[in-house]
Amino acid sequence: MSQFVILYRHGIAHPRGSMPEEERGLTEKGHRRMKENARGLQRIRPSVDVIYSSPLLRCLQTAQYFSDRYDLGFMTAEELRPEAKPDELQKLLDRTSGRIVLCVGHEPTLTSMMLELTQMTGSPELKKGGCYGVRDKRLEWMLSPRVLRSAR
Repeated sequence: MSQFVILYRHGIAHPRGSMPEEERGLTEKGHRRMKENARGLQRIRPSVDVIYSSPLLRCLQTAQYFSDRYDLGFMTAEELRPEAKPDELQKLLDRTSGRIVLCVGHEPTLTSMMLELTQMTGSPELKKGGCYGVRDKRLEWMLSPRVLRSAR
């Protein structure tokens, strides 16, 4: 069974240094955009089987929009923390039975994970609210937040 993995960067958060890292949540604009982006991703990918989130507040808040949109709960995963290593995500995915897995995390960690999963080289970076779609060690797409908001 082929697994499709969506690596999603959390939404716009309060500035680094404005509060402890664990407490940095989404800004008002971040909340508004995540609601729109969740609707857009659901139009592009109508269902997901599993949602994982970094335990940091901005990711939990982002994951909640997807949880609401897909009518599916989500689980926190230490493997998606900012300091996580790419091979940790692979171990999590190996233990996951879902065919379509949505992972909410941080940059540059998500790009490192995408490069590890695809065996690609390079240094793209996701904007806040952007995502990668990976299947069978291939990058199928990289979507900007603007594309997600405009998906109809």
